[in-house]
This record gives sequence, structure tokens and C-alpha cells, in this order.
Amino acid sequence: MAPILLVVLLAFIPRTVEGHQSVAESQLRLHFATGTKPIESGRWPDLTGQATAWVVGEPVLTNRGPAEALVLDGFTDYLLIATNASLAKPLLPKRDLSAAAWVLLEDTRPKGGLIGFIQDDGALEKGWVLGYNRRSFQFGLSSTGADDGNGRSTRISGKTPIELGRWHHVAATYDGETMRLYIDGRPEAESVVQSGDILYPAEGRFALGAFIDSNELFPMEGAFYEAKVYDRVLTPAEIESVVRRNAPMLAWRSGVNRDLAFLVPPYLQRATADGITVMAETERPVSLKVEYGERQPLRNHAVSASVSTLNSVRLEGLKPATTYFYRLTATDASNHVARSDILSFQTLPGPSAAWAFGVVGDTQRNPEITRRCAEGLFALRPNAVIHCGDVVDDGFAKSQWVNDLLVPANRLFSQVPVFPVIGNHEKNAHWYYDYFDLPEPEYWYTWKIGNAQFFMIDSNKDCGPGSPQYQWLERELAASTATWKFTAHHHPCFSSDEDDYGDRLRGKPEKRWVDGDSNAARLVPLYERHGVDIAFAGHIHSYERTWPILQMTINQSRGVRYVVSGGGGGSLEQAAPQRAWFSLHVQRGYHYCFAVVQDRTIQFKAYDVEGRLFDTFELTKPRDR
Repeated sequence: MAPILLVVLLAFIPRTVEGHQSVAESQLRLHFATGTKPIESGRWPDLTGQATAWVVGEPVLTNRGPAEALVLDGFTDYLLIATNASLAKPLLPKRDLSAAAWVLLEDTRPKGGLIGFIQDDGALEKGWVLGYNRRSFQFGLSSTGADDGNGRSTRISGKTPIELGRWHHVAATYDGETMRLYIDGRPEAESVVQSGDILYPAEGRFALGAFIDSNELFPMEGAFYEAKVYDRVLTPAEIESVVRRNAPMLAWRSGVNRDLAFLVPPYLQRATADGITVMAETERPVSLKVEYGERQPLRNHAVSASVSTLNSVRLEGLKPATTYFYRLTATDASNHVARSDILSFQTLPGPSAAWAFGVVGDTQRNPEITRRCAEGLFALRPNAVIHCGDVVDDGFAKSQWVNDLLVPANRLFSQVPVFPVIGNHEKNAHWYYDYFDLPEPEYWYTWKIGNAQFFMIDSNKDCGPGSPQYQWLERELAASTATWKFTAHHHPCFSSDEDDYGDRLRGKPEKRWVDGDSNAARLVPLYERHGVDIAFAGHIHSYERTWPILQMTINQSRGVRYVVSGGGGGSLEQAAPQRAWFSLHVQRGYHYCFAVVQDRTIQFKAYDVEGRLFDTFELTKPRDR
């Protein structure tokens, strides 16, 4: 969710708009403004001389658009004018009331307050507040004329939806008979339900920049500039005049996500137990800043080491199995800014934790199916996702990386790290190495999660004994002490597809009948020797799971299971009409897979894009394996 920017004022100032009005205005009860009396020792004097606000938290004075403003963090920062009803009473209008605000929102919340003294606790409803909800600005008030014994309030809402990223002028009045709400100088709502004096609560707090009563506190996130409260009713002409004189305020727009935007929104790479990489792409070179923390406000930050269109930030020193919130800001040479919503990620768990991972393959060039697979996986909340290759249809087509993969899968990729292997459709293009941040040498690598180790292999390259890749894999498998060993490469060791590995449909003799990719199959003895549990692959655009296989026979206790998951978007393929000896479950259709692991037990499931389960198994490993 994006941050919220609120600025409360009546007559705005600075370089392009009219200055503060005179503090001698008739019947002006309160007037707080930046750029006038300084904030000292956590106190901010009211310009009328009638009150002093206590500054709660650590707000910061800085510029927001055309004015200096007091920036509040939305969590701990607000201004407290009076801590109880007896202190608030001399400052509050008895019957006639006007309050006004200029507001720029980057986000909204269900219950927000700009200024008010209110109690809203079930049936107990007293006082008044100028505020907002998710959609619109609001004015709430309780009077003696509508009192049902413990107070009854009326809340009126503006008709103009809150437009994020622009200034709105909001004003409210009450004359003992009618409540009125004005948005941008226009009357938009009124009510005659309330009448008589304003009914104030016996307990409560009078505050600026927060919705607050005796048992609730919802500070605003953004910036506070000026607020005024009158014990008279401003006329429609007076309110319209303020808006007209300060027309530049309505014309001003925040530059965030307007002059600069993300071509590829933030996504996660190379997660470990203590670190993660955040990546994004813009049309112009930018520097990146990641604000992050275990809770908001986000107190930590890291920046990119370079300026680039496709850029990354590495976060280190994190806690294992811990949820972090983050927000990415991109800034170009002209100080144009693009900023993401506040997102979250979780560092990878350690060996004693239960954990989960997703599997998808062959997304190729089908953004709608890719989106549905990604949404289905995200709904299951994996700790990480592996991609079995052919992530795009043409690795040299940059638009496919953006529009067919990273954008449709962004909800998943922005909060769950993805670990890919390279497929034949990537064509070894530089975009694969640019868009993914992988351990060297990138086309093969290994990573750990929980009590498992994954070995990611490039089956486009030589996988035979004596090859660099084979030697690397043999060393890594032999050294691994992980409870679970999983491999992933694009081409399958075993497949019953009708025509990829021999013509099983018509039996033409010119193609040799084989059980899978002959290059990838050279890894099978290595898998068997070092106790690989499951070997994942794609390439065939369907789903297949084998029996556990050892030395080309089914072996329930020692065999390796092979899973082909190639249903992420490529044109679907068909299994041979006759069953292969190794095949346990085969299904044609777009799909994704999901597994949960706890100690020595794994539950594995396969779902179609409608979310329907079509295959599952559970395996518990004996202690001698």
C-alpha cells in the first residue's frame, strides 16, 4: 500500500500561493502553521496565543510541494493540543464551528482524522472530527439536539472521490442546525439531523494529524502545514475565495510516479537466510533506494551501487525466517521519482523450520496463463519459487521479458523470490543474466532453504561425465549434508511425450526411441549415487510424475522421482497414447506445483489454473537416507 501524504491548512503559503492570513481574524480559535513560530522542546505555540501543541514522535520539517511542512510518519507522529476535556474545553467552539484543510493523499485508510475532538466508542458518539475514509473526505459531529442518552453522531461524506497525488481543499461548517462539507470550494454534502450545541465527550484528546479518542489512535502519514478552527461559520463565498486565491494548489501534482515510472516493478532475487536482492527497471537510468524494516515506519535503507535502467539493491544482515516490509524509490538525474507501494518479503528459513516452495515452467509467451499460475502460487504462500526454464519464448525479445513474464507475475515475484534455470528458448541471451541475479556462474548454481539444497543446472550445455558442469555437480552433491536434495533443469530425464523423444504416435523409425533428453539423462547415475530426492524439469508443456526410479527400474525405497512441470503458458503437448513404464501420473493442462516440507516429510501437490488439485503425494524419508 502506498504512503499517505496529508497537509492540513486553510490559507497556504509559499512561493506560488497566498501567504498566511492575519491571526487577528475574527473568532479564530486556533491557528497552527509552519514557517512562523518554531517548534522548540517538543512544543508548537498556536499563533492566536491560546494554546500550545505537544509534538508527539519525531516529525521532520521539510518541503512538500510548494510549502514547508511538518512530515508525520503515520505511526508515532501527531500533534496533541489538549490531553483531556477540561483543557480542550476553552479552545472548542460551543455551537458555530468552521474547520478547513488542504490535503494531498497518496493513500487512504478506513478511519482518518485531520483535526478534531471526538469519542467514537460503540454507541457512545460525541464531539466532532474533520477526516476521511478509504474513498472520500468526511465531517462527523454530535449535538445536544440528536442526543440519545450517550450521544449520536452524523457523518457526511463528500461526493468527489479522493484523487491520490493531488491537493484537495476540505472545509466543514456547523451553525447549530446544518452540517455542511465543501470539497475544492464546492458544497458537496449537508445534513440537518444534528441541532443545538455541539455535544462534547467527558474524556478524550484534541489532536491534529490523527483520528484519536480515548481508546483509538490512527496517526496520519504525510505532512502537516497549517490548521484553523473558528467559532463562527465561514460562508460559501469565503470558502470559495480561499480556493480561488490558492488556485496553484489545485493545479499542483506530486511528481512521484508521474514523470518517472517503473517499466518493471520491484521483484525479488537471490534470497538467503540473511539477505535478498530487490530489482526493478525504469525507462531512464536511476539510482535505487530501498527502505525496509520489520515493521513500519521503515527505519533502514540501502541504495544501489550504480545508476542504470535495470538496477538492483542488495540487502544484507537480515534475520532468518523473518518478514520484512520494503518500499523502493527510483530517482533519475532530473530528480524525478518513482516509488513502489509498501511490499513485504521473508528471508529464507533455517534447517529446523517447516517451509514451502512452488514450481512452474515454460511460461513462454502467454501472459494471462502466466498471471494465473503466479496468482495461484502466491495464494499458497510459498517461501520461494523455482522456474524450470523457457521463461520467455524468445530470449532476445526484451518486450517478452517485461510484458510476458515480469509484469504479469509481479504480485508473486515482488513478495516471493524466484530461482530459475535457463531453457532453450532463452537462447542464452544476455537478458536472462540481466533480469536474474544469480550466483556465479549463473547458468548453474546451488542454493539452500530450510533443510534442503537445490542444484540448478543448464541442460542446454554438456551434462556428460567430464564436463565442467558434471564435475561441479558431482562435487556439490557429494559435499551436501542437506536432508533433501532437489535438482532442476529445463530438459527432462524421463518423458512420455508423444513426439519429443521418439515418435510414439506413429513409430517412425528415423527417430530413436528414448525415455527423455539424452543430455540430461547422463545426470541420472549421479542423482542415484548421491541420493537426489526429486529432479524437476520443464520443456514438455504438460505435467508428468514418475515412479521412483533406480537403475531403470521402479524402486520405492531408493529411487529418484522425476517431475515435469511445463504448463506455465507454452502451447500444450500430449502424452503418447500408450503408457510409459516409468510414468505414475501424466496430465495435459496449464498448471503449477507446490510442496511443503517439514523435517523428513514432504507433501507435494499439482494444481490447474482454476486452482483444482489434480495430483498429490506424500513422502517421509527413513533416517538412513
